[in-house]
Amino acid sequence: MDDSGDAVGWRPGSITYKTNPVMYYTLWGIIAVLVRILYRYKTAGRENVPRSGPVILAVNHLHLLDPAVAAPAVNRKIMTLAAGKWRRNWAISLFLKAAGVIFVRRGEADREALRACLDVLGQDGVLALAPEGTRSKTGGLQRGKPGIAYIAWRTNAPIVPLVFWGVEKIGMWKKLKRPTCHVVIGKPFRLPPSKHRPSGEQLQEFTDLVMMRVGQLLPEEYRGVYAERIAAIEAGESNALDVLIPA
Repeated sequence: MDDSGDAVGWRPGSITYKTNPVMYYTLWGIIAVLVRILYRYKTAGRENVPRSGPVILAVNHLHLLDPAVAAPAVNRKIMTLAAGKWRRNWAISLFLKAAGVIFVRRGEADREALRACLDVLGQDGVLALAPEGTRSKTGGLQRGKPGIAYIAWRTNAPIVPLVFWGVEKIGMWKKLKRPTCHVVIGKPFRLPPSKHRPSGEQLQEFTDLVMMRVGQLLPEEYRGVYAERIAAIEAGESNALDVLIPA
């Protein structure tokens, strides 16, 4: 992310990462079948994903298989982020490119990845972002990073929370037990409008709101650092989420 007001001098169509549609849908069709073999796969809220226009999917991050269990629940092509380290493995890199990823350099401001994210949304695409950045070691939510709020502010794209749990229990197959994977999609919303570039503190606050909406869809044991704030909202002791705008 750039610190300037215009961020990257982005314009729609200026940069994009494209996959072959036939390869993409063939690949994800195969993966969807495999997911339903590996898991008792249960979904809810699929109707909450807008059928057209830009969409940001805000997801939690539990396992390397997260994209595989999320994609079959969404009837649109999804672009997502992957750590740049996977570029070094030609086989994994080839697979990820076919699956539709934007490689991002972790731990630094990756302007190229940011441009690609903005371009996906500028072309009315679906962009999946895990605000936590890295997989949770405990299963509970970690504090989200402000990148998702910045991208949402730049594009005014609606945010759709999408969560999953049970994907991390793939190891149950060692005991010849088939785990259950749940995927739940919440209703779309937008962040409060701002004419001026939000400060870093405001972006973090907006990201925390996104994460609380994500956490509301998860069982309590998966809510992590947001558990207390979500509990206060559900008990009627906090109205923090009232500033979010239904989309």
